[in-house]
Amino acid sequence: MNYRIEKLDAFTITGFVIHSTNAWMKGMRDCPSFWKKIIKEGKNEQLVPLIDRKPFGLIGASVYNVDSTDSKKFDYYIAAATTQQAPETMDTYTVPAMTWAVFPCTRKTSGKTQMAIVKKWAPHSEYLLLNTGYASGRMTSAAPDLEVYGQGDDVEIWVPVREKL
Repeated sequence: MNYRIEKLDAFTITGFVIHSTNAWMKGMRDCPSFWKKIIKEGKNEQLVPLIDRKPFGLIGASVYNVDSTDSKKFDYYIAAATTQQAPETMDTYTVPAMTWAVFPCTRKTSGKTQMAIVKKWAPHSEYLLLNTGYASGRMTSAAPDLEVYGQGDDVEIWVPVREKL
């Protein structure tokens, strides 16, 4: 698989958030519906002027471990990486400093790419995925998983990693 490694300092994403769960595959329905709502309401256009740092593009961020009593619950942000002050109508999240494996793909192949990262790339890579629990939905997480939507059909999947010992 084609990928690159990026090391980023902590950064802030600013945008819109929903609370969801991996129980009964609810998140697989909630996140696409949320994108449709944000686009229909034109809120995605409010994010574009905020983009001023890596990762560049509109970001879908799955933030895990938001509820200590239920590891299936997560927050999903549609956001921009920015150094600017957040508008009052938006939420922020600070992404920790991290090493990321970045996988280029397209909108059409992003789901397959995410599956291939976990099932094919990770077992044979010199890097260890820091988020676990994809199969069960009970996530243990060090940082969010990111989908970064660039120009046209371009997408990058950003997953937090560390070198295997």
